Amino acid sequence: MIEQIIQDFNSLHFAVICAALLFGGFVKGVSSFGLPTVSIPIIILVLPLPFAISVLAIPMTLSNLVQMTISGDVKGSIRRHWTLLVPLLVTLPVGAYFLAVVNTDILTIMLGIILLIVTSLDLMGKSLTVLKKQQEIIAPIIGVSSGIIGGMTSLFGIMPIFFFVSLGLTKERFVSVVSVLLFSGSLVLAISLQRTDILGPIEAFYGLAGMVPILLGIWIGTVLRRRVDPVFFKKVVLVLILLVGLSMVYRSAGHLFF
Repeated sequence: MIEQIIQDFNSLHFAVICAALLFGGFVKGVSSFGLPTVSIPIIILVLPLPFAISVLAIPMTLSNLVQMTISGDVKGSIRRHWTLLVPLLVTLPVGAYFLAVVNTDILTIMLGIILLIVTSLDLMGKSLTVLKKQQEIIAPIIGVSSGIIGGMTSLFGIMPIFFFVSLGLTKERFVSVVSVLLFSGSLVLAISLQRTDILGPIEAFYGLAGMVPILLGIWIGTVLRRRVDPVFFKKVVLVLILLVGLSMVYRSAGHLFF
C-alpha cells in the first residue's frame, strides 16, 4: 500500500488539495459554512469529481465525529428525525454507485446546479418554512433525494439542513441533529466509496494528510471571526461559489454538447 501511495503521489494535486482544504477550513471557522461546498469546486479544477469526493470522505467523517461528540443528544436526534436520517443513509450507497458509472461531466453539471440553487436561496434569505406543516411526508422524500444526490456529489447535508432550519429547532437540537446527520452520512459515504473502489490508498492518504490544513484553516478562521463580519464574509463566499457553479455548468455542458 505504501509503495502504491508513493507511486501515485502527485505534488501538484497534493498542493491544490491542501489549499482547498485550508480555504474550506478557514471559511468554516469564520462563518460555519460547509467544508465540502467550498473545497470540492477548487479540487475539481485539477482532479475529477469522484476523486475530490473521495479525498473529502475521511476528513468529513473525522471532523463531524468530533462535532457530534461535543454536541451530544445523539439518541434524541435519531429518535426525533429517523424518518429523514434512515432513508438518507440507505440511499447514499445508491448515489455512490452512480458516481462510479455516470459520466463525470453530467455529475459536474449536477453539482454546479445544486451550488447555484443553494447559494441563490441563501443569498436571498429564503427558507423552507412552508414544509414544516408537512414534515411527516416531506422528511422521507428529502432523505431519499438527498441520499442519492449526496452520494454523487457529497453534498447530502444541504437540503436536510434547510429542512431542519424550517422546523424552528432550538440551537442545541439543531446542532445535535446536524452533527448526527453529517457524521453518519460521511461514514456511510466513505464506506460506499471504498466498496466501489473510488476511495483508494492515495485518496485516503490525501484525506488524512488534509486534516492538518483543515484544522489550521478552522483555527485561523476562528481567530479572525471577531475581526471579520461573518455575515458579509459569508455573502462574499456565496457569490464566489455561485460564479464557480456557473463556470462548472458552462464548462461541462461544453464538453457534452460541443
